[in-house]
Amino acid sequence: MTVKKDNHIDPNIKARWGFSGNEGEITVGPQTVGETGGVDHARSRTAEGGGRNSGGGAEPSREALQLDAVNALAAGLEAGVLNPVEGDGPAMRLYQTLSGIQSGMQRLVSDRDAAVSKSEELQKQVDDLLAQAEKNRLANATDPLDELTVVQIKEQLDAKGVTYKVNDSKPELLALLKANQ
Repeated sequence: MTVKKDNHIDPNIKARWGFSGNEGEITVGPQTVGETGGVDHARSRTAEGGGRNSGGGAEPSREALQLDAVNALAAGLEAGVLNPVEGDGPAMRLYQTLSGIQSGMQRLVSDRDAAVSKSEELQKQVDDLLAQAEKNRLANATDPLDELTVVQIKEQLDAKGVTYKVNDSKPELLALLKANQ
C-alpha cells in the first residue's frame, strides 16, 4: 500500500494525517481541514502560566505557583531573612528544612557563647590561683640560713667569734647567727 503525497494541501498547515478504510484494508492519508478543525486548532498554545490540557487558559498552574513560592523564599534568603511560605509544596519543605537548620545554628551559637563565658570564668579562676600561689611562694621563701646544718651554723659562729652553748638547739643557733650578721 503506497501513500501518495498530496501536492495541493500542505499537511503541516491545512490538514492532519488520519486513518480510514474497511476491515483488512487501512488507508493512511490527509483528512480535510473542515473535519478536524485544522492543524492550528490541534497545536494551540496555552497562555503563559496557564494550565496545560485542562482548558484553563490563563489560570496559573500548580507548578507555576510552587515555583513562585520557591522564588519568594529564595529572594528572602538572599536578603538575609527566612520568610514563612504558604502551601505544602517544595517551598514549604525547603522552609521547614531551613527553619530546622536556623534553629540548630541558633542553639549552636548560644552553646558557644555559654562555653566562651565559662572559659573566661575558668581562666579568671586560674589567673587568681596562679597569683595566690606566687604570693604564697614569696611569703614562704626560705632564708638560705635556714638550710644550714647545726655543724655549718657552729662553723660560721666560730668564724665570727660568737660564743654559744654546746647544747644549744638549731633554732637557738640560727637566732644567734642572724643577730650577728
